[in-house]
Amino acid sequence: MSASLVTVDACLACRGRDLRAHAPSHRTGFVILHCRSCGLHFLRDRLSLESVVNDYDLDFDGYAAFTDITRPDVIDSSHATVLERIDRLVGATPRRSLFDIGAGDGGFLSMARDAGFEPHGNELSSGAIAMAQQRHGIELLKGDLSTLDAGEHDAVTLWCVLAHVPDGDVLLDDVKRVLKPGGLMFLQTPRWSRMDGLGMAAHDATRGRATRLTDRRMAMHHMSLHTEDSMRITLERLGWEVVAIEPRVRYSLTTSSYLQSLGVSPTWADRASRPVNALVDSGRFFRNVLDVYARKPG
Repeated sequence: MSASLVTVDACLACRGRDLRAHAPSHRTGFVILHCRSCGLHFLRDRLSLESVVNDYDLDFDGYAAFTDITRPDVIDSSHATVLERIDRLVGATPRRSLFDIGAGDGGFLSMARDAGFEPHGNELSSGAIAMAQQRHGIELLKGDLSTLDAGEHDAVTLWCVLAHVPDGDVLLDDVKRVLKPGGLMFLQTPRWSRMDGLGMAAHDATRGRATRLTDRRMAMHHMSLHTEDSMRITLERLGWEVVAIEPRVRYSLTTSSYLQSLGVSPTWADRASRPVNALVDSGRFFRNVLDVYARKPG
């Protein structure tokens, strides 16, 4: 196994060892572990933090290519909904401060600034940092949170960050470090859904040959997929006060680009995207993410 990978042998959520190892993917060689106790699914062999930091340092064009396949309407709507709830939960305090981890192009921080928060954040991508400054006048710190003097804030947000790191405990402890006592954390993270269960059934039935969906959902960009139980267990074990853990239908990438990543031709991906979009927009598709709100004890 490459030196850039680290291997785990216990559940990253509940720390249990009642694990099922699924057949290695014939395409990638990755092994997915399933915790029978809390439901977490995660890669057995994971990128080291150093590799993650290096891999996500995209230049401007590289980051722009990623933003080109996103759905801005979905992103803006979810940002507004979450920010409204954060605003209520934090309350009216002088000089409210919000830190966004992995802040991307700064769109959420710009919205938070308009809502009366002092905007702060970090990014691994040089291109994202430049884009945040160019588009929104937002200045971001560069580097992993563990290396930064980020101060203390009333709220910390993580939009699809937890699944990208090799050790979620380390990240969540770093979040606690930059929160004021009683401060609020919001995170969105990919959820193990019925869609993933169907993909894993095909994976298992073919002994790792029919893995298009599992390879897409469980890869180095999604090293862990949580359930409600595994998320709650993780937070409570680390001393967080859980406010809410809620499954949501939220697909931020265009359906056509996602289907093409599964091997569907561009023509058929465009045709299939119309009915899928209708289901997604109505909220009747697979609930693919968790919205999580928790407090640092005061």
